[in-house]
Amino acid sequence: MIDKERLPQVAYQVMNEVHEEEVDLLNRLENELSDEVLDISKVDELLNTLLEHTKEHFANEERLMQEVFFPAMMMHQGEHIRVINEMKMVVNRWELTRDPELIREYFLGTLIEWLMLHINTMDTITAQFITMHKGGH
Repeated sequence: MIDKERLPQVAYQVMNEVHEEEVDLLNRLENELSDEVLDISKVDELLNTLLEHTKEHFANEERLMQEVFFPAMMMHQGEHIRVINEMKMVVNRWELTRDPELIREYFLGTLIEWLMLHINTMDTITAQFITMHKGGH
C-alpha cells in the first residue's frame, strides 16, 4: 500500500490531487490482488479505470504545459507516452495470461517506483513553472 502521506507534493495543487487519485486506484488494485480468490472482472475493471485515469491525468498535465509554453514539454510528454504504452502492453499480457504476478510486478512495483521518481523530478519542475505563470491552483 502506498501511504499518501509519503507521496511527494508539488507546487501546483491540482497535480497533487490527481496523484492522490492515482494512488487510491493503485491501492485498490493491491487490495483486489490480495484477496484469497481473485476476481478477474474486478481486476479488469480496475486496470481499465487506472489506464483511463492515467491517460486523462497525463493529457491534463500536457494541456497545462502547453498553456504556459513549458520548455521541456516534449521530454515530459515523451515520458507520458512511454508509460501509457507500457501500461497497455502489460494489460494486454494480463488479458492473455491472467497472471496476477504480472500485474503485481508492473503496477505495484515498476509503475509505483516510476511515479514517485516522476513526481520528484519532472512533475516538480513542471509544477513550479506552471505556478510561476498561473498561480498555485
